[in-house]
Amino acid sequence: MEQQETDPISQLKNCCKKYRKLFIPDSPRQEAVSESLLSFYDKDILFSAIELFVKSNPGPFLVFDFAVQSKVYTDRVKFESKSVNKFKEIVNETKKRMEME
Repeated sequence: MEQQETDPISQLKNCCKKYRKLFIPDSPRQEAVSESLLSFYDKDILFSAIELFVKSNPGPFLVFDFAVQSKVYTDRVKFESKSVNKFKEIVNETKKRMEME
């Protein structure tokens, strides 16, 4: 299992490395943007959204670029999570019905 990073900057850097895309440092702005993102979003959703952002775009990447589009990507992560959970629920209900027959 991969170790999850502690801040959005590290997550963005590691995702860029993982998907062979260019990360561009943007100090000192990136630290303030990172803190703002962490205070606004759930960390797990935020980090999943960062990975989705990197996978979905050609780059290069700045933390600020993600922040501008963060709502779109966090909403997509939430929607996909709900869809997966709903699917698992339907599968479990179907399995229970089949066992009862």
